[in-house]
Amino acid sequence: MIRIILLLLVYSSALAQNLIPNAGFEQIYTPKKSRFSGNIEKANPWFPAGIGSPDIIIAGENMNGKQIAAEGCNYTGIILYDADNKDFREYLEVKFMQTLTAGNEYCLRFKASVADESWVFTDELGILLSADSVRSNDWNALDLAPTFKTRKYETLSDTSNWINFEFTFVAKGTERFLTIGNFRNDASTLIQSARKDVWLRLSYLYLDDFYLGACKTNQDITEPLDIAPENSSDFEHLNITENGRPIIPNLITPNGDGFNDVFVIGNLKRYCVLTIFNKAGNQVYKSSNYINDFTGADLPDGKYNYELRLPEGSLTFGSFDLYRTKKK
Repeated sequence: MIRIILLLLVYSSALAQNLIPNAGFEQIYTPKKSRFSGNIEKANPWFPAGIGSPDIIIAGENMNGKQIAAEGCNYTGIILYDADNKDFREYLEVKFMQTLTAGNEYCLRFKASVADESWVFTDELGILLSADSVRSNDWNALDLAPTFKTRKYETLSDTSNWINFEFTFVAKGTERFLTIGNFRNDASTLIQSARKDVWLRLSYLYLDDFYLGACKTNQDITEPLDIAPENSSDFEHLNITENGRPIIPNLITPNGDGFNDVFVIGNLKRYCVLTIFNKAGNQVYKSSNYINDFTGADLPDGKYNYELRLPEGSLTFGSFDLYRTKKK
């Protein structure tokens, strides 16, 4: 009886531990000479999965904004999109402390925040759980399907707060590595203008405070996580907390060039009612659960007004311009 109890305690303790080493990037080392250009390897055993290397950001040394760490002093930053370098990507990868056990339920948590100096926002953040490392010898997008990813048209755009991601899944028993980044090429990546004049035209994302282990109820998680798994049977409980008001664009240009083609509202919650009117005051569009999919359809170019009613009943309104060709 005592032996069985001890075994259960050992099992419980093993599952309760965080299987992601150096989860907050607090342990900094001097790495050996590397073929990679960045400094993520200072936070060993994290490493880049390509030539493009995520940055380790230490308090007071942030070139892309003023965000403080979600926990501790350090965090990392990755490029999800680079307008000046075609298909340039940065991926963050780490090996778990042990291979996941088949049939066990695990919880994965991390925090993300968009850099203040991001030129554009994107809806492409993917997580890959794999048996082997996916290291690449170039900087291009990895030709791999992530295990799960952010939903289409729901851009990461909060530059003021840390977004708490958390989900549970049942392990297949082969997972040993985690890789995070944008797994789509530029042509397939939705971008939304951040309307900022910055020196680097990037979508840059901060990441911090990773956890993989036993699932515990997190009282701070209050809303459904806007992440859609590639295989819904593998994942069950998805949650998110995101602070911040809706960020509504003032221009869309639905001309098929992949830039501002869709009326994308940042920080959009579920069950928001969006109504759009033409200049004459006539209703031309309405959705009782807007999902960032309005493209203007066959509407003529011009100015439109909108009303966005939030789930709690408050109303936001304004106007935007719709142009398929650039104004001369």
